[in-house]
Amino acid sequence: MIAARKDPARGRTCTRAPLTWFTLLVLAMPLAGVLIARAQGAPAPTTSTELRGSVTQEPGYYPPNDPESSSVRIGRRVNAPLVTKPFAGGARSLDELGRKVCHALDYERADTLFSLAVREDEFRDILWPEFPQSRPATGISWQDGWLFLYGRNHQGSAQAIRDYGGHVYQFVRFDRYDSTTHYKNFNLHKGLILVAKDDAGNIREFRWMRSAVERQGRFKIYSMND
Repeated sequence: MIAARKDPARGRTCTRAPLTWFTLLVLAMPLAGVLIARAQGAPAPTTSTELRGSVTQEPGYYPPNDPESSSVRIGRRVNAPLVTKPFAGGARSLDELGRKVCHALDYERADTLFSLAVREDEFRDILWPEFPQSRPATGISWQDGWLFLYGRNHQGSAQAIRDYGGHVYQFVRFDRYDSTTHYKNFNLHKGLILVAKDDAGNIREFRWMRSAVERQGRFKIYSMND
């Protein structure tokens, strides 16, 4: 049987299923197993405080073969292949990218802003193979990396429009508080600050656009704050 309750904030009835005998039985099964094991003289399960601190201390552990471990220190994989695939869309300069971002904010278009970021196939084929995280020893797939980046940029686009959209911004320049990393197939410009003048004549500094990526004269957003 399902119990109903009135939600005063939303003015509608919500339903909530009570605990059934089957749910209680499932919840009780682990405890029953422990009690039976103790009654038969079996040792109690190891508590979390008794577990070893690291898998590297377990008997029989061998570190994975990682011939590219130095890529973590360098910041890129030196054996990454050259690719010929170009960026689609984006802008022809970093300044043009800044103007397009201001235009998207003006018209409150989160989809336009998101379209200025790297696409899934560009991340997979051009960017990911050069990142240290992509080396086989990590066990991380490009899908893992893309899922994180997509979520950040998709949410970041919507958040930027909510916070700053609906104003006319005149792009002034990009300032940087970090650096540019040069990869074999692209350059990553990190720590960007977009400086613009708003419709009231005030100078604004936007830090939500974290980085931009450059390839063969095309510039796209790499990462935003979410």
